[in-house]
Amino acid sequence: MNIEGLTVHVLTTELNQSLSGGRIIKVLQPTRYLFVLKVRQPDQEHSLLLCIDPGAPRVHLTQDSRENPPEPSSFCMLLRKHLIDGRIAAVTQQAELDRVLHILVDIRGGQGRIDTKVLTVELAGKNSNLILCQDGIILDCARRVGFNSSRVRQIVPGTAYVPPPVKPRLNPLDTSVSELAAALAGTAEQPLGKSLMSTVTGIGPQGIAEILHRAGLKSADRFAALAPDGQSALIAAYRSFVEPHRQSPATAYVASDADGRLLMVGTFDPTSLAASRLQKFASLNAALALAATLTAAPKTDLHLDTVHRVKSELDKLNRKLGLLTQELSESQNANDYRRFADLLLGNLSLLSAGLRTIQVPDLYAEELAPSGAMPIVEIELDPALAPMANVQRYYRKYARAKRGQEQIQLQIDQCREDIRYLESVALALTESISRQELLEVIQELADAGYIQASQRPRSHSKPSEPRKITLSSGSVIFVGRNNRQNDLVTFKIAQPRELWFHTKDIPGSHVILRTGGTVPAGADIEKAAHLAAWFSKARESANVPVDYTERRYVKKPAGAKPGFVIYEKQKTLRVTPDSSIVDTLLNQGVKAPFPE
Repeated sequence: MNIEGLTVHVLTTELNQSLSGGRIIKVLQPTRYLFVLKVRQPDQEHSLLLCIDPGAPRVHLTQDSRENPPEPSSFCMLLRKHLIDGRIAAVTQQAELDRVLHILVDIRGGQGRIDTKVLTVELAGKNSNLILCQDGIILDCARRVGFNSSRVRQIVPGTAYVPPPVKPRLNPLDTSVSELAAALAGTAEQPLGKSLMSTVTGIGPQGIAEILHRAGLKSADRFAALAPDGQSALIAAYRSFVEPHRQSPATAYVASDADGRLLMVGTFDPTSLAASRLQKFASLNAALALAATLTAAPKTDLHLDTVHRVKSELDKLNRKLGLLTQELSESQNANDYRRFADLLLGNLSLLSAGLRTIQVPDLYAEELAPSGAMPIVEIELDPALAPMANVQRYYRKYARAKRGQEQIQLQIDQCREDIRYLESVALALTESISRQELLEVIQELADAGYIQASQRPRSHSKPSEPRKITLSSGSVIFVGRNNRQNDLVTFKIAQPRELWFHTKDIPGSHVILRTGGTVPAGADIEKAAHLAAWFSKARESANVPVDYTERRYVKKPAGAKPGFVIYEKQKTLRVTPDSSIVDTLLNQGVKAPFPE
């Protein structure tokens, strides 16, 4: 998510209107890069989200409630100490339309004086940071930058805060058309895209591309080579782009592709983008809140570490499966050993000590030689052994190879079962899960021996609950989020005659359709099958096979891993997962674009 300087200018205005005068009552840090300030106004309470994730830095008001870890970081505790009970005096933007916000917080100090703390949010991609200052001195920051990391600018406690270095350029909000034309004339030999970037501040690559698109020009064109009409078109496009940023509130836009991935969020209509979906908002905060849902949510260090462990185990198992398969292929010559032993036993009179090879008729050959005679096979012998000892040698080889085949096949079956199990765990970890759900997955891995019990974080919360979706018909769908919940949904929540759904031979969630004893409607069965396909490894596939049967026909074998079941008397539906249908089911719970 790339936020441009002009967009930050509009955001600053909106935040000032909502937060100025508000009192900070809570400071939360749900993840490493995510902070939330709870701000109380006389008529409303706001949640200000500050995200410094290098991949998606952003600041906006949010309605989402996020789970707070039981042990806050030292920086979060420092923010609580200095900011709670403080009143937000103003929200300002760094000069030169830089992507830096300053939240000025007044807090009562000793002897009745008012101290002003400044919480600075730098939205600079991989260099994004959150910095707390007082009187221009850094108290602490989320990401410390020492001399070894940067010789240009250090961000450590006790040093003076220095804004990010910027090159002086024209401010589009204060620059006249004539000043812009004169500045562009000074870089007339440069390509237009580069010329605009080096001349005007606050407009990023997406904004420059939009201006050139509206003017009907290309980034490689040069200002000096433009005809008067071309120069006029460029100036007109520039003005049409900048003007909406002077308004308050400004209209905001979110563009996404056919797969729902974010293409752009900002305060200009992106006519240059081939967006499959363009949504319009009355406020930038609302647009940023939606854009955040189209961007991968930042995961905690514990989550990332667990994902890495599961991936490492899967890689090991897949390598082991490849080696076992190769070994099984090589052991297929066990039948040749028995054939050689039988042939030697049938021609024992031809054998003598000291022979290295012998040629005998192949009585087991399926076809005769071209001459019509029995084919001849050459068999290697051990010259140090007696004739009968050579026969016994081949029988022993056959017995060893046969036993090896059986053992290898057992290992292959076990390896495949372990892979299927870990793929189901990996699937649970791909979702945005709560800390309690993550701890349940870690406990499951510890019980299975993949994580040492001493490395498992302790949980003091109640067990997590599966998804529960109420349909317009009154039916209820339960969806397991992990293997523990899958067992809970199938064997504790579901009644014997309720329908159970699962993708055929594909890791996924267990889904139960509860109709209150009535015959399930076809539309409800389709919705449940759609959810089973969506919450599976085949989410991105088409025509996903989903089996469903009554819960009484689902059994759990003795000693089976969590989430593993066998079932019978099933029917199969084929569905193609659709994110819009699933979003409607999950968010509204009672309506979905299915035929009733």
